[in-house]
Formats: sequence, C-alpha cells, structure tokens
Amino acid sequence: MITVLTSQQMKAVDETAISKFGIPSLQLMERAGEGVAEVVLEYVHSHSLSFEKSSCIIFCGKGNNGGDGFVAARSLIKENIPVLCVLLEDESLLRGDAKINYLKLCSAAYTSASQKNKTKNILTIVSFAQFIKQKKKADIIIDAMFGTSFHGKLQGKYLRAAEWMNKQKAFIVAVDIPSGVHGDTGTVFGKAVKANATVTFSNPKLGFYFDRSREYTGEIIIKKIGIPQKAIRRHSSNIFLTEEDDVRRSLPERPINSHKHSVGRIFILAGSKGLTGAALLSSLSAMRSGAGSVILGIPDSQYSVVAKRTLEVMPFALPSTKEGTISEKAMSAIQQKIDWADVVLLGPGLSQQKETQQIIRKIVVDCKKPMVIDADGLNALAGFTELLLKRKSKHLILTPHLGEFRRLFSLSKKESNDEIHKMERAKYFAKKFRVTIILKGAPTFTYTTDGKIFVNSTGNPGMSTAGTGDVLSGIIASLVAQGSKAELAARNGVYIHGKAGDKAEKEMGMHGMLAGDIIQNIPAVLKFLTTGK
Repeated sequence: MITVLTSQQMKAVDETAISKFGIPSLQLMERAGEGVAEVVLEYVHSHSLSFEKSSCIIFCGKGNNGGDGFVAARSLIKENIPVLCVLLEDESLLRGDAKINYLKLCSAAYTSASQKNKTKNILTIVSFAQFIKQKKKADIIIDAMFGTSFHGKLQGKYLRAAEWMNKQKAFIVAVDIPSGVHGDTGTVFGKAVKANATVTFSNPKLGFYFDRSREYTGEIIIKKIGIPQKAIRRHSSNIFLTEEDDVRRSLPERPINSHKHSVGRIFILAGSKGLTGAALLSSLSAMRSGAGSVILGIPDSQYSVVAKRTLEVMPFALPSTKEGTISEKAMSAIQQKIDWADVVLLGPGLSQQKETQQIIRKIVVDCKKPMVIDADGLNALAGFTELLLKRKSKHLILTPHLGEFRRLFSLSKKESNDEIHKMERAKYFAKKFRVTIILKGAPTFTYTTDGKIFVNSTGNPGMSTAGTGDVLSGIIASLVAQGSKAELAARNGVYIHGKAGDKAEKEMGMHGMLAGDIIQNIPAVLKFLTTGK
C-alpha cells in the first residue's frame, strides 16, 4: 500500500532521510527533477514529436520546487530539447540547493552548446517581465513555482503566470503539486495552474484527494527518489491509497470444491413502491460479484414487478403496508432469512415510511450477522445512532454519500464541507461506533474501526448517475459473504466498483453510462484481478 502524506509529514520525511539516513538533499532534488524530465520525455515519445523541434517552458520559483525545475531543465537540454526557463524571482534571491542547481544548469547549457557546435541557444533564461514581452509558445510547460507547502492565493506575477499557462494549448506538468492548490486540503483560493499531469515525489499528498483538486492535478504520477521506507514509517500516516495489487492480493479465493452455499449467501432487504430499481441493482450486483445465492426480500405488493426482472436472484415476498413498503408483520419471515444468510444488505429503496424505518432499526439492533447498510437503512438511523452501540453484529459497514453522512451524524453543511474536519469526524465515528464507513465521493474514502483511512484510486465522473450506490452495496455484501473481513470488503469493493465504472466509461463514454453498465463490467474486472487477463 502507498501511504498518503500531509505536507508537514512529507517535510519531516525529507528531513529524516537527510539527517538520519545520510541522503544528501541535492541527491533528492536531482532525482526529483529527473523524474519530471522523464514524464516530459515520455510525452514527446508517445506523441512522436521531434526532440529538437519540441520546446519547453519552465516557470521556476525561488525555492526547492524551482530547484526541481532547474534539474528538469538540465535533463531536457541533455536530450537536445530547447528550454526557456522563466525566473519568477531574481537569481540573487536563490538559496541553497536551488541556487546550486541553477548554476549547474547554466554550466550544462554552455557545455552542451559548445560540444555539439550548436548555433542556436538550447537554453534561454529570462525574468517573468521579459517573458511576457516575448509572447512565446511551447509544446510543454512545467510549473515549478510552488510546492506542497503553499498556502493562500496566487498573486501578482505568480497569478499572471498561472493564468497564462491555463490559456495555452500545451502539455502542462506540475512539479509536486500545481501552484495554487493547497497541499493538505486541495483547496484553491482564487486560481491555480491546471496541469495535465502532476509529478509528485515519494508519496502522494493528501490534498490530491480533496475538494476539486483533480481538476488541477490531472494524472498523478508518483516518482520514487530514494527515500527509505524506514524514514516514511517514522512519520507514519494512517491514510493509504488503494491500488490494484492491494486488491489482487486480498480477494477471497474460490475453492475448487465450492458450491452455491459455500461461496456466500446474502439476504437483501430492499425496495418499495416506485423504488424497486434499487433492489434489483443491488441484488444483481451481488450475484455478479461472486455470491453463491441471493434472496431479495421485497414488499409483496411489488413482487410481480421484481419477479419479472430476476432470474438468478430469488425474490421473496414480504407483507407490505398500504404505501407499498415492508410491514412490521414481515419480521418473522425476515428473521428466518437472516438466520439463513451469511450477510445482510439493508436499505436500498426501502423508503422512509415510519413503520418500515422501525423495522430497520430493530434489525440493526438484533441481527447477529455481518451487515451492509445503505440508503434508507442509513436514513432510519439518523437521530438513532446510539442503536449502533447496542447492536449484536460485530461487523457493520455503512455506505453513506455526503448528504446521508450529514444526516446520520448530525453535521452542519459547513462542517461537512471542511475536508479535514469531515475526514476527522468520519474517522472518529468509525472508531466510536465500531463500524466501517464508506463515504462515497470523488474519490471515495473508507474509514475503519482501527483508525485507518483508505483513499480509492478508481472511478470517474460518469458514475454520477442514479443507482451506482446500490451497485456498490451489492459488491461489498458479496465480498463479505465470500469471506472477506469488513475492512477489506469495503476497501476492495470500492476499488472494484470504480474499476468497473472506468471500464464502462472506456466502452461508451461518461455521459450515457448507467448503473447497469457498471454491473455488466464487474465480471471482467474480477477476472483481470484474479487471473491477470
């Protein structure tokens, strides 16, 4: 797993690597700048551009981020790519490693030009004021103005530089983080550089996964620069980025002698008049994710509607209220199905009818089986969260979107819009109530009972469509039924859900994607994760 760090943690890791492990700071800067140059060279190769005819403009600040830019410039001119280096501050203000690499850059450019008998100047260094007058254009732009420690708003020439970059039809690479984006919260006060790719070093930064930062970071590329894992562990973070190998290694295995009752029995209590789609999506999703058998408990008034749409899923009619929701008369039959099941999925489309909500609360308290609670199951607990402490189930997974999260834990809109506060509150509630919380969003965060936080790395905006949450709850219930622990089922289920959405997006684009398209792609994702094909 890759650890996600705050800007302060990353600073402490750098200092530890230098002071405790004897790694020179110049060496770290050299590898960082080379990593940026590698991304640029890969872009030139992949777009079949001529090295000599390509051009690169690098905007350099006076700090270490600018120093990384100077190293990148030196690496690029070695490959004969012309570089225009724009200094945002006078060279007399450069200090430390940044100044050393600036002088190295000037020396390297002189040597390169003289040795190869170049008549053109492969490196040009100008001030921002000079640059504005020249009206230059480039194929590639590198933003090396500010790093992850930046706070506040871009102003003056830095703001003008960012605005200029954003207007260009060029491939923009940000060094460590786009200038103007807060390293810990992803917040942008005013304007920031909108990069096509962000090359970050050693570990991803927390700010990449908050607010609307992905509009600015583009593709996030992590470059290792030689910082030992021991240095990172000394400043341990409990936040991790879920990646493909993490999921592949922890998926439940399929025994050769398995049968339908040995690989997961799920009882889903879902659906009501007008909301049968949620029940159908969650149950089919559970089957497509590998469950052996699924019984779908629905109001008897909706049985014919659901039965016409199911083959593998077994619909089970339960006494209903006059509103077409599940009645308290169903409790005995519900208990029988709970006793049969390995896991219970509670909530999709159940409605907020009072009698049905009372049933939900009773099940939450009395059920001893692992449970996944979604949608109206969560709504029934709003104002009754103390019931979570009285429950008999040892394994409970809650899957709220932001609105449900607010209602469930009585948070104001202001509180939940503060990314750090929201994260800390979710972490607190997961530990207090001994539940795994999946806070759905872009990206989705999973909070575990022992304080770990998993950030998902899959998914796309096309998944912002009705029913995708029902699909997710079915996947998670299926993984629990097959033997995964709640933490892994939640983390892996979120990843698989996003990956299936990514596959659907590639096939049909974002705008026309439906929740059912995600379900259809679950088997291919599971096949790839288990076989590599």
